[in-house]
Amino acid sequence: MFAIFGVGALALVGLVIPFARALEPGTPRDLVAQRFIQRGFRAFAELGEALGLWAVATQRAERLANGPAIVVANHPTLIDVVLLIAQLPQADCVVKSAAWRNPFLRGVVRLAGYVPNHGGPELVEECARRLRAGRTLVLFPEGSRSSAGGLRPFKRGAAHIALASGAPLRPVSIDCRPRILGKHQAWWAIPGERVHYTLRVGADLAARALAAEPSDSLAARRVTEALQRHFESEVRADVA
Repeated sequence: MFAIFGVGALALVGLVIPFARALEPGTPRDLVAQRFIQRGFRAFAELGEALGLWAVATQRAERLANGPAIVVANHPTLIDVVLLIAQLPQADCVVKSAAWRNPFLRGVVRLAGYVPNHGGPELVEECARRLRAGRTLVLFPEGSRSSAGGLRPFKRGAAHIALASGAPLRPVSIDCRPRILGKHQAWWAIPGERVHYTLRVGADLAARALAAEPSDSLAARRVTEALQRHFESEVRADVA
């Protein structure tokens, strides 16, 4: 599956997306790329199911189509973004710098026009601009995969973007049992049973309603704290 993913990424960049762009000359390159990335990720997820590696269930998936939003998710495993984007025909992503250096991924993230996670006001404004244009953004507030003991402290980027754009936060809680591809977990440590992924799409959250403070810095902190509490309650429910 790792080999298929790498070869598939190179094929998207070298063959599929250029061919699709030639057939749709009026469509922006990044939107064409994102649509075919979604199809490729969906095929990858379905192949894993067909091989008996995993089963994926999405609860309230229809909420993902409720207009532009900041889709925020916890990050327990390496392929969370694959399973999530597989259900989003259009999705801009905030991508960490390692992806831009990866020989299999850098062409994909470049063609898709993903946003590099360099931080700062420029990142917030670029994401807010895309949301105001009616696009959807995917972001993992932990910034990296969750630790074995639970969630990492959330970063404030999602809150700043939500406050700047007025776009809703759309939480997606991801659960994986038994756990695979986690932080500090060997990629080859695969259990001898099918892995069950559950993605639960929550109701939209309004950042301004979550912020109890008028100043921007305190508002972002309040929103981030409320968002972390929401996901912690979801994780506790999964454990129970």
